[in-house]
Amino acid sequence: MGTMGTRMRPVMPKKLSLQPVRTASPDRNRDWKVDVPASVSQTGKRQRFFFKTKALADGFSESERIRLINFGLEGGNALTPSESEQSANALLLLEPYGVTLNEVVTDWINRKKCAEASISYEAGMDEFFKWRKRSPSYERSIEQTKNRLTALHGKLLNQISSGDVARSMDGMKASVRNFTIRILGGLFNFGIKRGYCIDNPVRKVDLAQRENKEIEIYSVREAAKILHAAERHSPSLVPFLAASFFTGLRRSEALRVEWSAFDFTEHFLKLPAAITKTKRGRHIEMSPNCRAWLSPYKKKTGKIFPFSGNVLRNRLEELREVHGVKTIKHGARHSFASYWLAQNGDINQLCRFLGHDDPETTFRHYARAATKREATKFFTIVSKKPRKIERKRSITNPPTGKRMSRPSPFRARKVSRTISPSATQEQA
Repeated sequence: MGTMGTRMRPVMPKKLSLQPVRTASPDRNRDWKVDVPASVSQTGKRQRFFFKTKALADGFSESERIRLINFGLEGGNALTPSESEQSANALLLLEPYGVTLNEVVTDWINRKKCAEASISYEAGMDEFFKWRKRSPSYERSIEQTKNRLTALHGKLLNQISSGDVARSMDGMKASVRNFTIRILGGLFNFGIKRGYCIDNPVRKVDLAQRENKEIEIYSVREAAKILHAAERHSPSLVPFLAASFFTGLRRSEALRVEWSAFDFTEHFLKLPAAITKTKRGRHIEMSPNCRAWLSPYKKKTGKIFPFSGNVLRNRLEELREVHGVKTIKHGARHSFASYWLAQNGDINQLCRFLGHDDPETTFRHYARAATKREATKFFTIVSKKPRKIERKRSITNPPTGKRMSRPSPFRARKVSRTISPSATQEQA
């Protein structure tokens, strides 16, 4: 017997015939078949090959015999006893899972190549950020997620497991955790396309269960306080706030909408699909008080708030110090939806205004959040800024109703001096 390290020419099993067999198939292209057993097939599974003629089947059988001879005897690839034992053990371990040794080896090679091409979590987030144009708020969320998950810093994307992802989010609020999971899911899907990782570990991470809370809205008094404070201290915010409160725009939409979208003749706002979250255009009616708030500021072109999101946040924070009203996330949009539904009761129309698809969910959120009396007050919030007084003023003569010019006090004084007898005597 040779040593374990010595290559030995294996004893060939019973010679395989690989003879073509005629079939009873009605398909003339499948008249002949050749069976290749799993033990010698290239896939590790039994294979059947069909041919139109016996000549084609014979040619295939001969090529298979040559392949087996070269592989088993002349190719120099005969396994040592140790390698044969390892192969047998591997096949036994894989048997319960229904996979072949070739599949496992291919998967390992792919993972090895991926590990060599992978990049760090931080670099992956940077590429994911630059991948496509997104809304400013979503871009901020990507940056915040990148900086918040310090436990993942320095790790390659292909090395991050679902456990790593779950541990990195310990202590997060349910809403923040769920939004982080969505961003990370997008990151790893992007990484798979780029060849930085094989799997998306986020698929095995459960979303947090959120408590069903009623939405918060601004009271009529709070909404009026915010608008009047902006009118006095930060007029550039008035169009943004009025459009948010009285048309229900999302913040990202209000930051991008232009004056040309507002039709003050037909009294509606035509929101372009390019700036909406759902990429579908919307037509929103403008209430009389909405038009009254916007009219003094309207322009032919340009955005209603021609500054960045950072400038908006800073100015809103400065304004909050003036009016003192607690900030409610999406409060202006929720307020519009709640008061509009209380006043009009048409849930399908409200869905069209908001860009929602599910009337049932919309109704569940906004029904009974406000009363009809409050809604009436909300849609009559008007400016406290006095109108400009014309230079030429006239008064109405009560008996006749005709307008007459206001007499000049200087002319009356002059006439009085002319006709006064006492004044004439004094002058004499």
